[in-house]
Amino acid sequence: MSIIENVLIALGLSPAKELTDSMRESKTLTIMVVVGLILFGGFALFLLHMAGKQ
Repeated sequence: MSIIENVLIALGLSPAKELTDSMRESKTLTIMVVVGLILFGGFALFLLHMAGKQ
């Protein structure tokens, strides 16, 4: 298993095998998934930061 497969399985994406196969074929999909994970993580950190100010 590659690192990408392990991350996707840890995130609970059940069709991880099919997604990783598609990501290997498409650079655009890989970039979209990585950017989406970064944005989602940033939003989660923003929410935690704002909750800490309350």
